[in-house]
Amino acid sequence: MNSLVPVLAALTLAATAVFAASEAIMSPARQPTPDAIGELLISRDENALNACDIDLYVQNELVAQIAPGQSVSIPVPAGEVALRVAQKGSGYCAGQYAGSPQSTIIQPGEVRHLHIVQSQHEVFLAPAAD
Repeated sequence: MNSLVPVLAALTLAATAVFAASEAIMSPARQPTPDAIGELLISRDENALNACDIDLYVQNELVAQIAPGQSVSIPVPAGEVALRVAQKGSGYCAGQYAGSPQSTIIQPGEVRHLHIVQSQHEVFLAPAAD
């Protein structure tokens, strides 16, 4: 039972971070009507180039850190959404793979599935093959 405590704490912390970030994106000042919301589904291959976490930024807000094999679902306002991914910068991972800004247009009610692509020299988002 004691070995589960750190795992549960980490999962709770990760879920809290995604919730807090999505709340910032959907703050009351920017709160769209329910029919003007879309969803981003971001996934990362289990066989990623390395085990470094990838930071996901939506509308210039850090919304999640994604490890190999993980995915996150984030509600976003419909319209143009600014995106960026970058390798988490600490320890071995520091200073590698800063992603360039990207954007996508989300229609109301749309679920857009994007995949994190990591090569020897860069990290970026690409349409997922569903």
